[in-house]
Amino acid sequence: MRRPGRLLGAMIAATALVTAACGGISSPSATSSTSAAAASGPCPGSCKIPLPGQVPRNITIGFGQAGVGPQFLTEQSRGLRLLAKRYGWKLIELNNNSSGPTAVNNVQQFIEDKVNYIIEFQVDGTVNPVICAKTQAAHIPIITLGIAGPCEYFTSDDDHATGVQAGQQLGTYAKQHWNCDPDMVLLAASSLAGDASPLRVGGDVDGLHQVCPNIPASKIVQFQMNNDNDTGISDARNALLAHPSSGKILVGGLNDLGVSQAMTGAEQLHRASDLYAWGGDGSDLAPGADPHLGGSVQFFLEAAIIPAFEIALELAAKEPVHQGYSPENPTLPSPPHA
Repeated sequence: MRRPGRLLGAMIAATALVTAACGGISSPSATSSTSAAAASGPCPGSCKIPLPGQVPRNITIGFGQAGVGPQFLTEQSRGLRLLAKRYGWKLIELNNNSSGPTAVNNVQQFIEDKVNYIIEFQVDGTVNPVICAKTQAAHIPIITLGIAGPCEYFTSDDDHATGVQAGQQLGTYAKQHWNCDPDMVLLAASSLAGDASPLRVGGDVDGLHQVCPNIPASKIVQFQMNNDNDTGISDARNALLAHPSSGKILVGGLNDLGVSQAMTGAEQLHRASDLYAWGGDGSDLAPGADPHLGGSVQFFLEAAIIPAFEIALELAAKEPVHQGYSPENPTLPSPPHA
């Protein structure tokens, strides 16, 4: 597995890029887990982390950040600024605001600003073909985090392995408290997330079945989470209303936002007295988190920006960089969780 090189690791330590423990679980309880290491992605053996003197200094990077709010996003942005400064590169950062159309507009702005490379972290996979067409026409390499596109260099942790770990946590609770017999397993999915959603949500099911293999498919229900909280909660409520007799409810899915929407929907319907949830990405945990939330597999990390910057470095140094643009075949996996 490709891991961040010694040089970048030293830079991160020196500049305190990762101010929180970079790995393990974020959880309001004492329970702990870690996301699995990313699957290996092929990279030519000649790939090396260039030293600052080995790459041009007149490089501008456009960074489309997913949004604002979660601390890991703040730390990603800070870390990228420090890395760019270390190499004498200019950084232009724009907020995608959890919106596909905004991400497209931001990419257009990067093109007009004549950046050399674009790093995109955005949540709407349906706009990736548009972004691809724009950047190819402008001859600007683009590097995406988390949601793969048709022509980008791609870096991500292992979605399926992350889902498996969350599912194992749900299964362990069901086995200990309900003899592996929940009434309903409610999973937050998102068609906008492309391959990430079926991989992570499917991993939830696989992990659950590793612990409780006899839970029937008829008890496993998906709903469409949404970046608009009211819409996501409404969809979760509808899924619950379609199964009115379900009392013992497990909740999991793509990300913490969707899991929170499911818990809120259940609480609004007074159906949360016997509910247990496990989050999918570690992005939405904070003091005062819902007491029904057992924890979350921390998928997104502060250091997830490092492989994207490493790809840009290797491109700038004219290294032979493998262009993988699928979760099964990434350019570089994100750093494993320690």
